Amino acid sequence: MELRHLDVLLAISETGSFTSAADDLHTVQSNVSEQVRQLERELGVPLLVRSRRGAIPTEFGKVVIERARRIRVELDAMRADLSLLMGLEAGHASLGVVGTSSRWLIPALVAELRERAPGVRMRITEASSDRLVAEVISASLSLAVVTEPPPDRRIQVEHLLDEAMVGLVPKGMRMSAEPVPLAELVRQRVILPPEHNPLRVEIQAAAAAMGVDLDVPVEVEGVRLIADLVAAGLGVSILPETAAPRGANSGVKIVRIEGLPPRRLALVTARDAHLSLADRAIRNAVVRLVRARNG
Repeated sequence: MELRHLDVLLAISETGSFTSAADDLHTVQSNVSEQVRQLERELGVPLLVRSRRGAIPTEFGKVVIERARRIRVELDAMRADLSLLMGLEAGHASLGVVGTSSRWLIPALVAELRERAPGVRMRITEASSDRLVAEVISASLSLAVVTEPPPDRRIQVEHLLDEAMVGLVPKGMRMSAEPVPLAELVRQRVILPPEHNPLRVEIQAAAAAMGVDLDVPVEVEGVRLIADLVAAGLGVSILPETAAPRGANSGVKIVRIEGLPPRRLALVTARDAHLSLADRAIRNAVVRLVRARNG
């Protein structure tokens, strides 16, 4: 088996047909077909089926394509590591982060890397925990900061932080002495992420455990917009403390909530992944920043 065989298979998978793959690889279709035949002959299984919709991977093909993607990622990481060791500014890293943590983590991370590892280039993805974990497993992302997921043999989980869940209310709203009972807070108009959002799931479960009926008339897929709506006096919310805006001009007040459990954040990587030097620089910087925030 040669790398060119895997390159051809990946090109067909990504473009959807032998013809388009040949165009991408600057070769002819007959050469692409021959490379696939050689690979199928060596592995002893059919990898692709041609149809009116193009080239469709078989069950065997899906396994080989997934492995080939990982091989490509490892080769790119190897080249980046060698470039960094030779002093070239060619290291690439990818990091996913949940939106509730990006507000404080990403600016600090970019600033730290500018000082400590100026040769590292970063791709940052902000998304929900479920999506980020899936992208780590598929090798689309090297690392991700997420709400701590349940055990999964495909990923390694490194606990980072327990962060308090706090109430967000308009600046002028009067509440009872802190910590405020959850039942009192949610008598106001509640603004939260949609039901499928992991943060909403956590809050909903905590409220149910406390016997509190949680009615959410306004659902918003964006932490910053939630804070803006609260500042405008249009409702209250519950957010992780690190996601809550601060400062005299924020227009909101942060209140502690009685009995609400903290949110657990973790750093996840694929169990069988090899982190490049650039990825390791990102990982170490994230851990340093979290530890510094924890005092």
